[in-house]
Amino acid sequence: MEKRKPNDLSPEQCLAVDTDTLCKMLCCGRHTAIQIGDLAHARITMNSRVLWSVQRVKEYLYEISC
Repeated sequence: MEKRKPNDLSPEQCLAVDTDTLCKMLCCGRHTAIQIGDLAHARITMNSRVLWSVQRVKEYLYEISC
């Protein structure tokens, strides 16, 4: 299997990000980032790969902050 090439886009420009990028985007640890993603119903699973919808995470964080 070929190794993925990282893209040069910022997380805000992506539709979906991996877990490590979600951690960086939220400035928190892996466990907390996964909890936030699950609460936002942002998990996208393709076979064994997990991605997170940036839009749903942003909407969830906006909802709980108001």
